[in-house]
Amino acid sequence: MLALYQITGIFLYPGLVFIIFASLIYSGLMRKIAARMQNRIGPPIHQPFYDVIKLFAKENITPEQAKTGFAAWPVIAVVSAVIAGLMTPMAGNAPLNNSSDIIVLIYFLALSSAALYMAGFASSNPFGVTGAIRGITQMIAYELPSIIAILVPIIALMNSSSMINYLSASAINYFQAVESGGMWLIWVYPLAGIAFLITILAKIELPPFHTPNAHQEIVGGYSAEFTGSRLAMIEMTHIIKAFVLMALAVALFLGGATNILVFFAKTLGLLLALTVSRVVMARLRIDHVLHYYWLLAIIASIDLVRVILLPAPL
Repeated sequence: MLALYQITGIFLYPGLVFIIFASLIYSGLMRKIAARMQNRIGPPIHQPFYDVIKLFAKENITPEQAKTGFAAWPVIAVVSAVIAGLMTPMAGNAPLNNSSDIIVLIYFLALSSAALYMAGFASSNPFGVTGAIRGITQMIAYELPSIIAILVPIIALMNSSSMINYLSASAINYFQAVESGGMWLIWVYPLAGIAFLITILAKIELPPFHTPNAHQEIVGGYSAEFTGSRLAMIEMTHIIKAFVLMALAVALFLGGATNILVFFAKTLGLLLALTVSRVVMARLRIDHVLHYYWLLAIIASIDLVRVILLPAPL
């Protein structure tokens, strides 16, 4: 019975089916809200389901100049995003949390982005390579403040004096500690909390940090040569990762969620904030992105120093 429960958790709730279904619904909600903010009707909320089904039904075209890995990298990207989702608590449950640690979660989130940019390099298309270069450059900028921001609440709640222990500590222990206490650590460590929320914009390439796929300049960037199911997997990577990062933000800084209603309430609040940024922000140049995120890393490190030298009573 225990094995059946675990298998159900991995594949149904809160596993694969739940993550994909909820991610597509959240993507449709974002598009709908953005449309209403721009005085448009917008597509129906279930439009992303149609888009993905349509793309999977279309032909995959491989360019003559494509290099090894052109077909594999989109698969690696979407699988990495799904694994990260299975490791992230959603309404108090995470199917793979018992056997995972924080550093593995960070790794799969980074791999899902890196795989997309490697796909751009493998396409050998000038627009694709340009988008990939921009994406890798942007990753170098935002990964440091993101990791620092993640470490702050981890160190605040893990009773250990070793940085290795912080990184390899069982993720389930940390997330259970947050959810049982309902602690909104964003009020205790606001600099790290705000830094993490801002890095979400870059991780899912929302304005003003959508330079890798700027359609007005490089016609989609790294995804320019992709069609059919490969393009669907690239789009699904962004959609799933957006949902996973919102769930992670809830678990890290917004007190977790002990039931599904609280989880949806908090993640929908974050979705609204991300949508506002998508609508009102203009795209930054890549050099401005670098300056911005290195400054953000310095700001987030202030809370990292605080939590190490002056731990707050939690």
